[in-house]
Amino acid sequence: MQLPQSNNLRSYDAVVVVLDAYKPVWTPLPGLGKAVSEFNGIVKDIKKQAVIQLECDLASQEKAAVRAALGTLAFEVSGAVQAWAVESGDLALEARVDFSRSAIVEGKQDQVLSRCRAIHSVATENLAHLADNGITAAKLLEFKQQIDAFEQVQPKPRNRRSKGRAATQALEILFRDAGKVLRKRIDKLVPQFAATAPEFVKEYEAARVVVDLHGPGQPDAPTPAPAAQPAKG
Repeated sequence: MQLPQSNNLRSYDAVVVVLDAYKPVWTPLPGLGKAVSEFNGIVKDIKKQAVIQLECDLASQEKAAVRAALGTLAFEVSGAVQAWAVESGDLALEARVDFSRSAIVEGKQDQVLSRCRAIHSVATENLAHLADNGITAAKLLEFKQQIDAFEQVQPKPRNRRSKGRAATQALEILFRDAGKVLRKRIDKLVPQFAATAPEFVKEYEAARVVVDLHGPGQPDAPTPAPAAQPAKG
């Protein structure tokens, strides 16, 4: 969900709370009741789509985290093998594991898997010589588990990407519809209660102010109203 949408949703939640608290006040006005019911339904749909979108984002983050962890371990193993290869004068073996940290995890998923499996295979073949460089059978087992974890996590972002795109498109429509119901229906009917229920109108108008949350370390401020234009004379 984009930041402006999150800001709007917070305002929508505040509006829902106020409308629910003053339901006995506005219930006698059927037109407002219909608008409130429709608005509440849209807000629920927004939250459902937001969850779908978040799941997609989390799947991508999980994939990136697993890739990073695999790259770190693969670099440790390849470095240990390379150090032993240089010590023993085995130039061919040195070349097989000569990777920078970034090179191990760059490229497509199948390329990363092939690269890491090759490093694991070479390390397994030479395990008897690698103890002094910190490589043990337990370390290689951990490496193998990281490779498997990276392979298993691959389908998640791809399977959810289409759902995430659909959720993003749905959110755009839902926020547009929610704004329309508020501005053109609820906002137009609530002022009728200014005389009989002024606190309701006051709290509703306060809830309708969208607080613009900029991000960490930045002050929050309500969305400003349009500036008054000077009178022409």
